[in-house]
Amino acid sequence: MADRSVPAAGERRPIEELRFVVVGAYVADCFVNTPRLPAWGDEYQARSIRTSPGGKALNQAVALARLGAQVTAVGVVGDDGLGRDVVAALARERIDVSWLQVRGNAATSVCVCFVGDEGETSFVWHIDDEVAVTPGTVLAADLAIERADAVLMTFELPVSTICETVNLASRRGVRVIVQPAPPLADAAAVASLPWDKVEVVVPNETEARALLSADQTDRHLPAEELASALACELSVPSVVVTLGESGCVAHTAGVTRRYPAQRIEPVDTTGASDAFTATFAAHLSAGAPEIDAIHAGQAAAACAIRQAGGHESMPSSG
Repeated sequence: MADRSVPAAGERRPIEELRFVVVGAYVADCFVNTPRLPAWGDEYQARSIRTSPGGKALNQAVALARLGAQVTAVGVVGDDGLGRDVVAALARERIDVSWLQVRGNAATSVCVCFVGDEGETSFVWHIDDEVAVTPGTVLAADLAIERADAVLMTFELPVSTICETVNLASRRGVRVIVQPAPPLADAAAVASLPWDKVEVVVPNETEARALLSADQTDRHLPAEELASALACELSVPSVVVTLGESGCVAHTAGVTRRYPAQRIEPVDTTGASDAFTATFAAHLSAGAPEIDAIHAGQAAAACAIRQAGGHESMPSSG
């Protein structure tokens, strides 16, 4: 079992000593660079089209590994060329793929990422049942989770799998960090999640508003009040709401703080939130103060949006 002792004030553990499990959808990204989104019936030439291993989970796993952490991927791919590319990309980053299930006669999921000339992005994605991450997928990785310092997870999962992941990690005494993306459409499903066992939630503004109860006026709160509203409603100790070029707002231990972002010209915003979340999680788990962890996360996000691509743009500590 990992040494999860909390560092004393002012003390930090090396990130290289930390173990993370990243649960989510491991997919192939199809990047379409185009000056505008196509409308029905349109036919025109994109600037470029390419595929690459991706998905939020893969991006976060790569970001953690490049920081030096020990990382285990938990998810599902198909037994096809794209799936083999995903496994190979993770292995190149020295990420443990022992718990990544490869399902025969199934196609690896694809996420289509449209990237505009100003770095803006839109996504179209779907996960087939044949490659869905089930509660059984997570239970099969019990040993890896038991050994971890923290579990990072996204909402690219069935609700039953989200619940199983949080509950299993909690039983093993492992910190749970949730990036609730993409937002769940069902408010009842959101309310049913075991939020009391989650330590940190890192949504963007859209995701934060989606988490707030449908019948509450909190959905129309100013952005700077979203973190405190979510912390109160979900009873989560720490909430960090990312606000793109406006920085982020954090609420921890009853205190809300606003952190401005660096001013940079984006090339491609794909993966920026993943770089932030993974880097923030690593530094926080190592014992860094919130302010240091957030600044590290913002620097990682800034690095990511200066480069094209998803996992390729995750910063390297070297």
